[in-house]
Amino acid sequence: MLLKTGTNKLGSLSISNSSELVPLITRVLLNPFIIIGMVIFASGFFIWIMLLSWFELGVIFPLTAMTYIFVAWMSFFALGETLGLVNYFGMLLISLGIYLLLQR
Repeated sequence: MLLKTGTNKLGSLSISNSSELVPLITRVLLNPFIIIGMVIFASGFFIWIMLLSWFELGVIFPLTAMTYIFVAWMSFFALGETLGLVNYFGMLLISLGIYLLLQR
């Protein structure tokens, strides 16, 4: 969500020649939303490594599908994106799939 907000603040990112590359990278790397998003992204990697050491992969990996539901809801509430009936049905199917995968 933070990375999306950061790129929205930057506007359209395009490069027509190589001289525009360094200023573009500088703008991206100095954007506070992108910086915080990258820190959270990196933190998520280390949390994932810890979880892998604590639980079976077959238990925690299906829970990563919750990301799709979380992102859809956050896009709706924080970014004002619309969700249609198909989106709600998809979230229901994902939830059902996670439930079935976690049955032991």
